[in-house]
Amino acid sequence: MKTPPVDRSRLKRLFMELARVPSPYGREAALAGKLAGILRGMGARVMTDGAGSRTGGDCGNLLAFFPGTVPAEPLLLSAHLDTVGPCARVTPLEKGDRIVSDGTSVLGADCKAGIAVIVETVRALRLAGVPLPPLELVFTVSEETGLLGARHLDYSRLSARYGLVLDSERPLGEVTTNAPAADRVAIKVYGVAAHAGVSPEKGLSAIKLASEALAMMRLGRIDPETTANIGVIRGGDAVNVVAPLVELEGEARSHRLSKLERQTGHMENCFRRALSGRSVGSGAGRLRPSYEFRVERKYPGLRIPASSPVLRLLAGALRARGLRMKTIASGGGTDANIMCGHGIEAPVLPTGMREVHTTREYLLLEEFFSCADITAEVITGWAARGTGAA
Repeated sequence: MKTPPVDRSRLKRLFMELARVPSPYGREAALAGKLAGILRGMGARVMTDGAGSRTGGDCGNLLAFFPGTVPAEPLLLSAHLDTVGPCARVTPLEKGDRIVSDGTSVLGADCKAGIAVIVETVRALRLAGVPLPPLELVFTVSEETGLLGARHLDYSRLSARYGLVLDSERPLGEVTTNAPAADRVAIKVYGVAAHAGVSPEKGLSAIKLASEALAMMRLGRIDPETTANIGVIRGGDAVNVVAPLVELEGEARSHRLSKLERQTGHMENCFRRALSGRSVGSGAGRLRPSYEFRVERKYPGLRIPASSPVLRLLAGALRARGLRMKTIASGGGTDANIMCGHGIEAPVLPTGMREVHTTREYLLLEEFFSCADITAEVITGWAARGTGAA
């Protein structure tokens, strides 16, 4: 059976309707409630999990389940609810071949374009009565603040091992199948306080010690697979006090776990070397500086093999539109990274969004519409795969 096209006018209207609902990270409840009503009206079983209490947000992840009409493995479709700011008031405008904001806010195509594609594609296929697999829809919260919704998603409610994440601004045809694992590092350097004018020789500046560590540290592009950065530094109490404390925050990313661990180990070693053997005398004896170095895995790596059945369906859907699928490695993480760590293979599909996280953000309509049609073909192809149909 030929896959029916998605109603473009209805898809566009849905996106603009969703774009008008403010949903900054941590405050997605209004959008989640609106979507829940739409999905229940389409016949879905809808629920939220407890992620909101763990992320500090006003709601959890939104999950919706549609039963299949043929025996097939379930398929997951996912996008995130939250946007960056400014987004208190979004006015989407259609201009030529795209949708833009009025310039005072982000548009929110990241990731409401993905949400609209998922909802409208499922609606169109159910209305057309085509064979469908069981569908598990996941709309996460707080993606923009470290993939927190996906990290705290209740995976026990999901059965799908394969799916699609609709959250990329790459050109249509470029499918993200690899992305780095990332570590967040938090460092505290404790110096020795002293009066900077009266007795500076009695102090050890935490600022100077941290600077010496950073001067030794490899940062930026380490190799083709690895990056590192120190992005936040806080410290010092007053200009006449030898600084007793400096706090730093940074990260390291790599497509290879061994390289990631090597880089974070190198970063810590720089602080160890900078503080080694340093001390000052006092009435209580020798005082020595110290440091704390904490590493937290922000997210695991994404690695989807070329043999993935979802990739084969994507390649066929793109080929039918005269496009050759190009699998790419991204330097950033998405919810697909977290899901991969839970055994779900979900490549990241472009939705037509561009210049995200800026007030210049826009949505290319032709790519947006094509994304919906490609998603529809993957869904119907998954159903056919489950039944053994050609």
